[in-house]
Amino acid sequence: MTESRGHSALCRFTLPNGLRVLLEPQPGVPRAAVSVHYGVGFRSEPPGREGFAHLFEHLMFRGSASLPDGRFYDHVHRLGGQANGTTHQEYTDYYQVAPASALEQALFAEADRMRAPTFTPEALAEQLDGVAEEIHQAVAGRPYGGFPWPLLPGVLFRSFANAHDGYGDAERLRQTTPADCVEFFDAYYAPGNAVLTVVGSVDPVHTRALIERHFGDIPARPVAPVPSLHEPLPTADRWATCTEPGVPGTALALGYRLPDPEQDLPGYLAHTVLARLMSRHGGAALRLPAVSAGCGFFGPLDAKDPDALVVTAVLPAGTRPEDAVRAVGEQWAAWAADPGLPDAVARTASALVSEHHRAHADIQTRSRALGRLEILFGRAELLDELPVLLAGLDPRRVAEAARSLSSAPKAVLVMEPGEVRTRPRRTEAEPAARPAAAVRAPGATEGPRPVPGPGPGPQPAPAHAGLRDTVIPGGLRVVAVADRRAPLVELRLRLPLGVQGWSRPGQSAALLRALAAHSRAAVRAAGLGGSFELSTDGEWADVTGYVPATGIESWLELLAEVLTGARGVPSWPAAVVRTPDEALDDAVRSRWLDARFRSGQLGSDAAFLTPVGGSLVAVGDLDPEGFADIVARALSSWQGGFEHLSDVAWPARSDASSRPGEPLVLRDARQTDVQLIVGTVESAGAGEEAARFLATAVFGGWFRARLADRFAHRTAAGFELYAGRDTVVGTPRAYVRGRVPVGLEEEALSGIHAELVRLAEVPVGAAELDPARDFCAAQLLGAFDSPEAHADLLRRAVGAGGDPLELFGLSERLRTVSADEVAKAAVELFPVGAFGAAGESVGGPSVVLVRP
Repeated sequence: MTESRGHSALCRFTLPNGLRVLLEPQPGVPRAAVSVHYGVGFRSEPPGREGFAHLFEHLMFRGSASLPDGRFYDHVHRLGGQANGTTHQEYTDYYQVAPASALEQALFAEADRMRAPTFTPEALAEQLDGVAEEIHQAVAGRPYGGFPWPLLPGVLFRSFANAHDGYGDAERLRQTTPADCVEFFDAYYAPGNAVLTVVGSVDPVHTRALIERHFGDIPARPVAPVPSLHEPLPTADRWATCTEPGVPGTALALGYRLPDPEQDLPGYLAHTVLARLMSRHGGAALRLPAVSAGCGFFGPLDAKDPDALVVTAVLPAGTRPEDAVRAVGEQWAAWAADPGLPDAVARTASALVSEHHRAHADIQTRSRALGRLEILFGRAELLDELPVLLAGLDPRRVAEAARSLSSAPKAVLVMEPGEVRTRPRRTEAEPAARPAAAVRAPGATEGPRPVPGPGPGPQPAPAHAGLRDTVIPGGLRVVAVADRRAPLVELRLRLPLGVQGWSRPGQSAALLRALAAHSRAAVRAAGLGGSFELSTDGEWADVTGYVPATGIESWLELLAEVLTGARGVPSWPAAVVRTPDEALDDAVRSRWLDARFRSGQLGSDAAFLTPVGGSLVAVGDLDPEGFADIVARALSSWQGGFEHLSDVAWPARSDASSRPGEPLVLRDARQTDVQLIVGTVESAGAGEEAARFLATAVFGGWFRARLADRFAHRTAAGFELYAGRDTVVGTPRAYVRGRVPVGLEEEALSGIHAELVRLAEVPVGAAELDPARDFCAAQLLGAFDSPEAHADLLRRAVGAGGDPLELFGLSERLRTVSADEVAKAAVELFPVGAFGAAGESVGGPSVVLVRP
C-alpha cells in the first residue's frame, strides 16, 4: 500500500486493488462529502455507443446487490442528505453529502455499486425513458436546444472521441441490453480507474479503516485503454449553420482551442482571465446585449487537452454573424495592445481567486473538485495552488494569449431563426466490434451484504473558532463568527423596512435598486474581489455579499455610502412590479399594517432603513472580538432613516370588497394556476424553538408531513403545499402556502382545515415524530457545509431576534425534545380557528389567493 501526505490536510493512500483515496478532515464541520470519480466519459464511448456513459450514470443509482430497487437513496433521503452524479468528457462523478454519523452508510453504498451493480430489464427501461426525456428537454424541448453543447464540439473537432454528440440518439440507446451494461461496467468501472474522496467531519484513521473494510476486497481488474484524444489544431475557421423555430434572434458560438493545461498551465489560466474579461466587458465593447465566455464546455480544468474556450451571444436584429465574429477578433487584439491590461488582469484575477476560494469552501464542491483534478491530472493539490497561480499571472501572458486569439482559427456555430429545426451533420463512425458474449461484472453473482447502521458514538456537533454578538451605537446588532476555510468574509445585512417600506413594497424595491445602481455597488465590490447585492422581499432590506478579509473595511465603507445615499432621493420612485408570490405576502402585510394603523398601535416613527432592529452577520476569516468596532467606525456616517420620506400616504385598501370570513382573492393574468397562503400570528405559548421547528415540519415541512400525505394523490396534478414560519410587519407568523391547479383551490383549503382539525384530535406521537426528528436534525447540519450557507442561516435567525449560539445546538436539541412538547407546539402554532378566513387584525387569520 502506497501512501503520501502533502503540506495541506489532504491525506492520500492507494488500496491494493488500485483505488486512489483522498481524505481531507475539516474539524467542526458536522457533515461529510463523499465523491467517486471514474475515468470514463463521453470521450470513452466507442462508435455506436454515443450517449452510453450518460445512460450508465443513471443506471448506477437503480440497484446493487445489497441495495436493490433504488434503495441507494435510503440513507440519503432519511437524513436530509444529497446524492447525484454527472457525466463529463473524460470522467463520471458520483457524490453524496450526509451527516458524519452516516459516513459508513455512504461509503458502503458507493462500494456496493462499485462491486456488484445490478442491471435489470425493468430498471434499464425506466432509465431509458428518463434519459430520452432529458435529451429531449436539453436539445429539442427548449429554445436554442443543444447550443453550444453538444453541437459545437462537432464543429471544432474532427476525431470521433472529441466531436461526437455525448447525449446520443434516444432511439439508438433503446437498443441497449443489460448485457451491454455489464460489458461497459467491466471495461471502465474498475477500482483502478477510480478516485474516492472524502471531505468534512472525518477522522483519517477511522475513515481509512472503513474504506479498507468496504472497498478493500473489490477485485482489481484491467481497464479499457484510453482512446486517443490527439487532435491537430485547425488551420482555418470552421463554420456550421442551423435553424431553430420560434427564437427571437440569431445565436452565435465561437470555439477556440485552449492550451494543454498539463503542458502550459499559465497559458491556460491566461485564457481563463480573458474569458472573464469577455463576459464582463465584451457586450459593451461589441455592442451586443450580452456575451458569455468560459474555458471548457463544463467549466475550467474539466477536461484534458483538447478543450475549448467558448464565446456565445445572441445577436441583435441586423447584426450579421460575420461582423460579430470579426468584432470579437478585434476585441482580442485591442486587449493585447491595451496599456491598461495589467490593471484589468489584476482585478479579474482577484475576482477569480475570491470566487475559487468561496466555491471550494463548500464540502461537496471541494470533494468533487479534488477528485476531478486527481482523475484528470493526477494532482488534487492543484486545487489549492490555483489561487496563487492566478494571483501571480503575468499580464504579458494574457496579452500574448489575446494576440493569439485575435487571429486563431476557430469553430463558428450559427443558429438562426427558421421555420424548421435543422442541425449540423453529426460525426459518424462505424460501430466498434462487439464481443461474442458479454463478460459478467465482477461481484455480480455474490449475495447482498448487511447494510451498516449509523456510526458509533454521537453525531459530531457543529463548532466555530469564535463568536461575538453585540449591539453597536445606533442600534445595529452585529454577529461575527470566525470560519477560516477561505480567506474571505461573508456579510449579510438585514434591516426591517419599517412602516414606510411595508406600506410601499414595490416602491421600496425600486428605491433599493436605484441606490445600488447609483452607487455602482456591485461593480465596486467586484473591484475589491467580492460582491454586493441589495434586495428586498417586502419585509426586509437585505444586503448580501462577500469580500477578501483584507478588504472588509472598504466593503463596509461602500455599504455606508449606499445606506446614506437615499438622502439624495427626492421622492419614492415608480414601483417595481411584484411577482404573484410576493403579492400574497404584500396583501397580508397591507391588512395587518392597516389594522395596526386603525387601532393606534403604530407610533409616529416612520423611518426607512434605520439601524434599529437591524442586524449584520459576518462569517469568515475575521477576529470576532474586534469586528464590531470595525463596523462601528465604517458605518459611523449612517445614523438613521430618511426624514424627507416620512410623509406616509396610506394606500387605499385593495381588498375592501372582501367580506369577513371570506378569502381575499387577487387577480394576475400571468398566472396559470392558483397561489395561496393561509397564516396567523405565531402563538407565544408554542414552546421553545426546537418544538416549534419540529411541529412545523410534522405538519407540513418535510416529505412525509401530514399535508404531504393528505395530498400525495394530488402531486401529479400539481399540488405544492407546505408549512413554514416567518415575520410580517415585524410579527412572527405561522403559515401554509403553496400552488394548486385552477379549480382545486377549495379542495386545498378544505384539506388544510381538515388537517388542522386532525392535529388537535390526533396529537403528534413518537412514531410520527422520530423520522421527522432524524430528517430535520440531520438536514439542519447542512447549514455548516460552507461559510456561505452558515451566513445565510444566521441572517434568518438573527434577523428574527434569535440567539446565534442556539444554531450550534439546535440540531442536538431536535433529537431530545419530547413528543408532548412538539404536540403542544403544533396546536399552538396551527390552531383551527386562526386559519379560518381573511382577518382584520394582527393576530387574526389571513387567507389570500392569487388567481389567473
